[in-house]
Amino acid sequence: MTPSPTLVPLTGPWHLRHPRWNVVTVREALEALDPDLIATTALPPGFADDPDWRATPEAALPWTVAPWAARRGTPLVGVGAPPPVEGAEADLDRYLQGFPDARAALDGARAVLEPLRERLPRPLDLAGLLAEVVPLLADDLRRRLEAFGDGPATAWRAERAASAVARLRDLGGVRPALLVDLDLWPALVTALDAAGVPWTTVAAPPVSAAARRRALLDVAWHGEAPDVAGLLAQLREGDEPEARFLEAQLLLAHDHPAEALEVLEQASHGDFRQPYLLPGLLLARLGQLRDLAGKRERALQAYRGALALAWAPEEARAAATAGLAAPFGGSEPG
Repeated sequence: MTPSPTLVPLTGPWHLRHPRWNVVTVREALEALDPDLIATTALPPGFADDPDWRATPEAALPWTVAPWAARRGTPLVGVGAPPPVEGAEADLDRYLQGFPDARAALDGARAVLEPLRERLPRPLDLAGLLAEVVPLLADDLRRRLEAFGDGPATAWRAERAASAVARLRDLGGVRPALLVDLDLWPALVTALDAAGVPWTTVAAPPVSAAARRRALLDVAWHGEAPDVAGLLAQLREGDEPEARFLEAQLLLAHDHPAEALEVLEQASHGDFRQPYLLPGLLLARLGQLRDLAGKRERALQAYRGALALAWAPEEARAAATAGLAAPFGGSEPG
């Protein structure tokens, strides 16, 4: 029996900008859906064998979806594939410099997406994504297919979408949720229709306290709050290790390294395993703050801890590696 998926759009780092469709909202939509299986076009089959999958730009997957699925015992399966040739569109762009007519077709397709430059940074909910963003993506894809066919100009979206649908059908008689990276959405729904696979779109859940809290944390990650004191006060209302890390980040950014160190020292004595990127970032920053305080030996312990993790963000590993080589900020060992 061919499964009938419920489609859930993924917006990559834009989840951190859209409080009405953030990573918690995605998880809560899945909770309400209660699927037997979660598939995603954003990850390939067997993705979990490589811990670096957590570096995916589709933030909702490692932030909330994967931990939630693991807790409830729901399989999370990758059905996607990257373009067979990375950077092919840029290569095509350079090639078309000598073919003005073809270049005009590519530029015309890109022009369709210009409104997104202004729209995407502003908050969007699920309905807005489907009504305001997806049609532009679909028009862009249509123009590229008409001018060039499926290939470098489209990042092989039609081929990749058809492959994802075939993998989805191979899953058998389950009731899956299919999390689709937004860029692939138009090609994916076309491939589902062509294969005769019925599909529906997930319903947006009511705005919850957890989603509102997530939106506040996202603002802190950006570090762009006009009222820093107010944001710090709101962060302190919760006891999440992530909030303590963000509090320390803001304190350091506003020239309060001693206070930042005190906050992170306290956080480091608790359980800071979640979210997935926090352990590496917290330990690397803790090492830097200890260096600034002249506590070189303790800084080295933190740096080594960051590098000993099974996985840490690249920026955390780079900071820890640099910290081992020389004290952060030029501080003297104490």
